[in-house]
Amino acid sequence: MKKLSALVLASALAASTAVFAAPPGAPGGFENQGGYGYNDYYGGPRGFGNELNTVAAVKKNASDDQHVTLTGRLVNYLGHDRYEFADNTGTIEVELDDDYNWSMIAKGQLIQIFGSVDRDFFSTSIDVKRAIPVDNLQNTMQPR
Repeated sequence: MKKLSALVLASALAASTAVFAAPPGAPGGFENQGGYGYNDYYGGPRGFGNELNTVAAVKKNASDDQHVTLTGRLVNYLGHDRYEFADNTGTIEVELDDDYNWSMIAKGQLIQIFGSVDRDFFSTSIDVKRAIPVDNLQNTMQPR
């Protein structure tokens, strides 16, 4: 009888925990404690979490595969599809996918990059998925 009571109690505890736990990817509050949140998957409004929007912040706090948006310039070619990206806080290596046409970007041009962090034991870099020249970005955001 005691075993049955313990089993029922354990089952009830597990069920109540599952009911009150937030599903993955659901909004839980306004502070994203790392990893991905609702806005990262579904394109919701930004600015409610701890955004990493500088090179220094990415190097210090980013998780592997975390999505980031940075504004800066490509300042050095490192070989193949790797470049050095710089903002006013530092530099980081970025990888531009060689299947994409990057001809709209010039060396030293102010751009905004969108990508995911590639962090390993010795280095941190960014796999760039998209880049937009800042002057183009400002033109597309003007009210009509």
